[in-house]
Amino acid sequence: MSVEIIIRETKTGLEIVSGRRRLDALLALRDEVVVMSSGIGEVVIARLPDGRLQASANPEHIKLFRQPEAAAGNKSFA
Repeated sequence: MSVEIIIRETKTGLEIVSGRRRLDALLALRDEVVVMSSGIGEVVIARLPDGRLQASANPEHIKLFRQPEAAAGNKSFA
């Protein structure tokens, strides 16, 4: 499964430029997803309990939420 989500960095954080519907679909399956954005690199996006989204480009956060099954090449989504 491959999706395109374009994110840009602003003075106040990260902003989703396009792909919001795709991101919502991914977040319906799990609470956190790691996406690739040109210019920024990898970003982890999490849905908070109150429904807000929070994003981080911190490599430690990305490593924490990286899905081992995706890294191993298993592309099944249940």
